[in-house]
Amino acid sequence: MKKNILYAAMMGIALAFTACSSEGEDVGAPTTPTLNSASLTNEALSLVFNNVEAPFEEIIFSETGKAIIGPIRAAFPESSRRLASSNAGEYIVGTYTTANNTYTVMVDGSEYCTLEVASKTGTNTTVKIRLHGETDMSEYEAGIAQKVAADEATKTLCREWTVATTRLRHKNGVTAVKQFEDPAEAASLNAILEYAKTVASIDENFDDDMVITSIEFTANGSFCIFFKNGKHYIGKWSWVNSGDGSLKYIWNDANMGNKFENGQATFDVRQYKKVSYYTLTLGAEIVNKNKTYNVELSFYLKEK
Repeated sequence: MKKNILYAAMMGIALAFTACSSEGEDVGAPTTPTLNSASLTNEALSLVFNNVEAPFEEIIFSETGKAIIGPIRAAFPESSRRLASSNAGEYIVGTYTTANNTYTVMVDGSEYCTLEVASKTGTNTTVKIRLHGETDMSEYEAGIAQKVAADEATKTLCREWTVATTRLRHKNGVTAVKQFEDPAEAASLNAILEYAKTVASIDENFDDDMVITSIEFTANGSFCIFFKNGKHYIGKWSWVNSGDGSLKYIWNDANMGNKFENGQATFDVRQYKKVSYYTLTLGAEIVNKNKTYNVELSFYLKEK
C-alpha cells in the first residue's frame, strides 16, 4: 500500500463532507453492550528481549491463539525472513501450540520457530529459540512484559473486534456525517477511497483489497489490524485516561504513514439506529489549499 494513499483518501473525504447531509446519532444515553467475559485477550506469555543478539525484540503468545513477533532484528536469519516475507523492523503474526514449557509458532502453514522456557526467576526468564531451518536452539535472557493496566476499561478493550459500521465526520462549523452501514463496505478501506474519488480529484489505488477482518487489542500494549488479504498492521497503545476511554497509539508499520499515523483515539459506547456499539474514534487535522479540515473516523465495533 502506498504511504500516502490513506491520507489522500481521508483528505478527499474531508472535502466531501462539505456536501453531505448530517446523520445524527440516536438521542439518549446508549445501553452498554454485553460482552463475553471469556473473550478477554490476555497473554499466556509475553516476553521482551533486550539482548541485541536475539532475533526479535518481543514475542506475545495471546490466549486467542495468536503469536505476535517483532520488531524483527536485522540479524534474523535470511531463511526465516523469507518464510514470513518479513524484513528487519517488521512484525510477524502466526499461531502457536504449546506443550509443557515449549511453544511452537506456525506462519502460513509452516513452522516458524520453537521457543522453550528454560527457567524463570522473578520477572526474568531464560528461553531457548530454534528458528526455521536451524537444528540447534540458542539461549537468550528475556523479561516479562508489563501489562498496560488491569482495570475494567482494559478488560473491555482487550479482545478481538469486527467492524459493524463506520462513521466519517467532518467538523468545520457545521457537522456533516457519512455513515457506511453495510458491514462489508464499512470494513473496506477501498470503499472509503472510492467514495472520496466521487467528490475529489484523487488518482490513487490500493494495491490489494484492504478489508478489515478484525481489530485486536492486547493488555501488554499492542494492537493488530487484520485484513482479508492476509496483511496486518501492528501498533502500540496506552491509556491517556482509561476513565474517559482516551488512549494514544503509534503505528509500527511505515506503510500506514498518514495523518492518523500517531495520535490519540477514544474508546467509548455510541448508539446508532437503536443499537449500541463500542466505538474506536480517531481524529485528524488535514490541511488542503490553506484550509483546515477536522476529521473523525469512528469504527463501530462488535465482539468477534
